[in-house]
Amino acid sequence: MSASTNASRALVTLLELGRAGVAGITLKDLAAAVGDPKPAMLRCLQALLEYGFAEQVARGRYRLGPSIYSLAKAENAVHVEVAKWRSALAFLAEKLGQTMYLARRAGLDVVVIDMEIGSSPVQALSSGIGGRLPMGIGSGSLAIVSTLDPQVRSQIIATNADRYAQWKLDVATVTRYVDQAAPRDYSCDVGLIIPDVGGLAVPIRERGQYSAVMALGMTAPKSFFDTHNHGAIGDEIKKVISRVQAGLPLTGDW
Repeated sequence: MSASTNASRALVTLLELGRAGVAGITLKDLAAAVGDPKPAMLRCLQALLEYGFAEQVARGRYRLGPSIYSLAKAENAVHVEVAKWRSALAFLAEKLGQTMYLARRAGLDVVVIDMEIGSSPVQALSSGIGGRLPMGIGSGSLAIVSTLDPQVRSQIIATNADRYAQWKLDVATVTRYVDQAAPRDYSCDVGLIIPDVGGLAVPIRERGQYSAVMALGMTAPKSFFDTHNHGAIGDEIKKVISRVQAGLPLTGDW
């Protein structure tokens, strides 16, 4: 077993422990979820237990350990990003009346790192802050993928292809939505996955960069998108992004 494979197993194990929640998960179920035999899974768990990244809840059940909390509390780039964009989420949620979220790329996935619930909450793809989706699923990730080099886009979509089946999507459909998002600089997936619900997101580009690692988006009922111009919504989010990046206030007349 190579070191890289061991590292991958440990990381996937941490993700599965996180999904299991405080009740934990059995060794058997964890091995099945990760796709490894029980002996290899047990060795991985023993290493995570030693460093406090996992703990045993009861005989044969495991969950995330306290070392995860200390890492999460350590100051990092995500904390800075959340603080920077918090006002934008609150402003847009109040102005549009819909749930706003900040999505960030995490390898082949995107993670919701912040969210502001609007006055018309609807069913969302992710489970809230910390929710994780494959790149290519959800308007936030579509917006981010659309800013990448076409070859990189194709590689990511191809790598995640098997994961799309959970949402009854395929490579061709995901590619079409990404290709639509690229020229207009926002993504929109109304009714694509959840009936009568849609999402719209704008990529956040850092100064001097074309590709993005974050997106500012919204989730709303299909009826909202039926009565509002998609391009106008995208423009509104783009204006807020520009003002935050310029250090301008989100109050008063623009």
